[in-house]
Amino acid sequence: MDCVFCAIAEQRLPAHRLYEDEDFIVLLDIFPMRPAHVLIVSRLHAPFLRDLPPPVRERLLALSERVAAALREAGYGENGINLLINDGPDSNQHVPHLHLHLIPRRPGDLPALLWRLLVRFLPMGRKRIEARLQDEAERLRLILGKEN
Repeated sequence: MDCVFCAIAEQRLPAHRLYEDEDFIVLLDIFPMRPAHVLIVSRLHAPFLRDLPPPVRERLLALSERVAAALREAGYGENGINLLINDGPDSNQHVPHLHLHLIPRRPGDLPALLWRLLVRFLPMGRKRIEARLQDEAERLRLILGKEN
């Protein structure tokens, strides 16, 4: 079975890439829970967090802080961002490849978040979501690029 995140890492599948380094790819989730829902994906195929080498695991948190700062600078999740790793199939991990979700939040968004959780894989509104993803990707790339 081919892994979607491995295919993205190998440039065989498109993605809204925001940032890349030797260990991780930062991209927008194509089934976002909230606007600017970002994933930090390991380049190494690692089904569980424990499968990443310790130095790479340590860099994951530092990168998540950098991405969270970029999200806030762009106006997303200024007062709250969920950081979430579904570590294994029993934790609702849909793709067995380590990835960290950064989900910007805002006051009163829980009903919309729960609704999106229920319908996130349905095809309705894909054109609208894709246009929004393109805009978010451009804004966040600029911010992450200027931090180098």
